[in-house]
Amino acid sequence: MPLFPDVSVTELVLIVLLAAFSAVTGGVAGYGTGALMPLVLVPMVGAAPVVPIIAISAMFTNTARVIAFHHRLDRRRALIALICALPTCVLGAWLYTLLTGRGAALVIGSTLIATVPLRRILKRRGHRLGEKAFAASAAGWGVLVGGTTGAGVILLA
Repeated sequence: MPLFPDVSVTELVLIVLLAAFSAVTGGVAGYGTGALMPLVLVPMVGAAPVVPIIAISAMFTNTARVIAFHHRLDRRRALIALICALPTCVLGAWLYTLLTGRGAALVIGSTLIATVPLRRILKRRGHRLGEKAFAASAAGWGVLVGGTTGAGVILLA
């Protein structure tokens, strides 16, 4: 009996190849895994399980980044982001569970469409956030990252 009865061998190979490609892209660019993987996963497994799948992948990816770049980590900002984003991330994940498959697809699609221009707009402004604005932004980002894919690109700005 196959491990994944609803997924063909071809689909599994495609997922593995895209995962490897998006991992390399994410490693070079610093983002992109959460934006690329839904393109293949949504048609294969549906929209609802995509955010949890990407979340598990992100835990591995981001742990590796922290280990690799620990000497560059701004521990104070990381702690502020963790404290402010964690509760709203849980809220975003809970809100995501209330969506239908179509609603999840709309949320994922809208986020992916909005993040590129949003990142460019935020980057173009060129100013750094103070601690209070950073904390508020982290709380807002927590909702997005908890209930969508590809929201990590917002952090780069």
